[in-house]
Amino acid sequence: MRLTLNQISTTDDGLTSAAIPFSAVVQPLAEVPPEEGCVPLVDFGEAGPIRCSRCRAYINPFFNFIDRGRNFVCNICGMVSAVPRDYFCEIDQNGMRRDVAERPELNRGAVDFAAPAEYQARPPLPPPLVVLLETTYASVTACVLEVVVGALRALLPKMAPHTRFALVTFNDSLHFYAGSETGLRQYCCPDVTEAVLPLPAHQLLLPIETKLSAIDQMLHAVPALFAGTKRPDAALGAAIGACHLLLEKTGGRLLVFQHTLPGIQPMKLTHRDDVRQYGTDKERALFAPVDASWTSLANQLSSAQICVSSFHFTAGNYVDIASQSTLARQTGGQVYMYANCVPEARHVWATKMQTELARNMLRDFGYEGVMRFRTSKGLRVEQYLMGQLKVGDVDIDMPGFDADSAFAVTFKLDDKLEESSTPCLQCALLYTTVLGERRIRVLTLGLQATSAMSSLYRYADLDALTNVLMRQAVLSSSKMSLHQARENIISTAINTLYNYRKTCAATTSAGQLILPESLKLLPLYALALTKSNLLRAGTEIRADERAALMAQAGRLAIVSSIAAVYPRLFALHNLTNNDCAQVGADGVPCLPATLPLSHEKLEPDGAFLLDDSVALYIWCGRGISQDFLQSVLQVSSLEGVDVARLTLVPLDNPISKRVHALINAIRSQRPHLMQSVSVLGPKAPLEARFLSMLIEDRAQASMSYVEFLCHVHRQIQNKFN
Repeated sequence: MRLTLNQISTTDDGLTSAAIPFSAVVQPLAEVPPEEGCVPLVDFGEAGPIRCSRCRAYINPFFNFIDRGRNFVCNICGMVSAVPRDYFCEIDQNGMRRDVAERPELNRGAVDFAAPAEYQARPPLPPPLVVLLETTYASVTACVLEVVVGALRALLPKMAPHTRFALVTFNDSLHFYAGSETGLRQYCCPDVTEAVLPLPAHQLLLPIETKLSAIDQMLHAVPALFAGTKRPDAALGAAIGACHLLLEKTGGRLLVFQHTLPGIQPMKLTHRDDVRQYGTDKERALFAPVDASWTSLANQLSSAQICVSSFHFTAGNYVDIASQSTLARQTGGQVYMYANCVPEARHVWATKMQTELARNMLRDFGYEGVMRFRTSKGLRVEQYLMGQLKVGDVDIDMPGFDADSAFAVTFKLDDKLEESSTPCLQCALLYTTVLGERRIRVLTLGLQATSAMSSLYRYADLDALTNVLMRQAVLSSSKMSLHQARENIISTAINTLYNYRKTCAATTSAGQLILPESLKLLPLYALALTKSNLLRAGTEIRADERAALMAQAGRLAIVSSIAAVYPRLFALHNLTNNDCAQVGADGVPCLPATLPLSHEKLEPDGAFLLDDSVALYIWCGRGISQDFLQSVLQVSSLEGVDVARLTLVPLDNPISKRVHALINAIRSQRPHLMQSVSVLGPKAPLEARFLSMLIEDRAQASMSYVEFLCHVHRQIQNKFN
């Protein structure tokens, strides 16, 4: 849990004038580095964890024990409550319990509590996994069916043995599979207007522990069953409805693999990607569901505790990800998009899909999540910035939380805080583990109240602020144009810097642009966000890709969001062994120094790696040495070579080892996806996209970084005048 402000103003006027959203970016089930140990599990038995009797806050390191340890004061509401007899411990001369070092709930900011029976609406069970797989002619000929089935066969033996698994396939009809004494049986449902299950759900959900061989036989047979299909249409809406019936009593995970624009009712989709709408007020309709039926279905799935992740395969065709991604955004799932899915490029997109599917299926996962934020007196929750905007101080129900998913919460100041007091925020997530155990993940964070505006700016967190600005821009895209979203970002940056100048640096020369130390890169990140693939103007980023990026932005952790906003540029031709071999104290590989994102840094005899958090691009200049090309790409020259077909494979030489060490270090920072590598050269098809990410340069419709700094300075001066 990271805050945009680690010290906050004691008054609402001070917080408002700072013009910095007071927010927390939270990743509840984030993987903990090995050197920190796992999140401790504390079991208080049937009585459950100790909680404040008034606000129901969970015991945490900020509880103040008084009366020789017999009572405690809640750090959230100030209520004094008695300590249970079996939890009593004397306090020392400093007012600390003598057993504080032995109790994780009193010395750790993150802790898991075992949930007693009263926290369970129904007995927890290991939730099942359902795979919904398209088997149209296009999906089969593009090798999507074969690749997905092969990945599932490799991954299912690694799943928890008690997992129950079901496969549903669809084209213009639905197909269910079940094992029997006589072998595998397929049940076909040709009437998709009102889909029903051919068997009770428990007969279609096969336990991996006892039915793994039957499941493997089933998956092995599926590609052959549809090898000769000529059916072009996809009844996706009916298929998802059938999966809802399959999981409505148990909840669980649904993985959807989709390739063809669904052309059959219910919930038929049509081609609505019109480039003439780009840059107009009509463009925002392209990033919202085509009608209310998709939102209604998402609500039904969420109510049944079904978490949807969708995998979309395209070959330049439009599939309306904006409508389909609503299911994942409202249920806590993840949206994946694979472009250029043709057999010739199979080695690229198939490897990426297999890696990302493995992460999706095997990472830590919390089912049936119920989350609550509690704040100290004077603070309150304003909004939850998740896949969908949720307003108010309410319990948040989310069918799925995984190790990679993050969200943001914004707060308001309702009452004046005491100077130097320690306001606290507590996030409590009730969830079910993959083993069927009900737990409560509790994260508690304290900050400091101050009346000094300089302290508020000094302890601001630019990375967290950028993440929040990105989320606000994405969630506003359904109500305003992308141009207005970009203007809002710039306006926020200008207001923040103006108020800093007015309250903390009023005596400095008017001819200077004064930036707080913690936010000195705010203009750069604001400009970069407006030029990112997520928001930038133009027709290069099509509606499907932008909708997929918006869905991904709604769950991005801070480490990924910063590179998505301001990509990292590395000089490959200057790499040394030390650049790629260093490991920090936290066990994370240390990356070499990055370069400013400007075309003037691209030396014609150099090679550069650009990381935009989604993909990796290697750009080679015309004068790159033959030694580098031979050592890394196995070619002696780029003349007459189609660089798009070049692949990067590990070779037994120092240069190749250094390049791959850097790529692996970058990928290790983002386990939620597999960043594929594209090789570029001058005049290559993807070079225009690469150059568009050099955001410090002037673009056709946007300013350079230097011009933008001048613009910000002028706007601040105008506010004073």
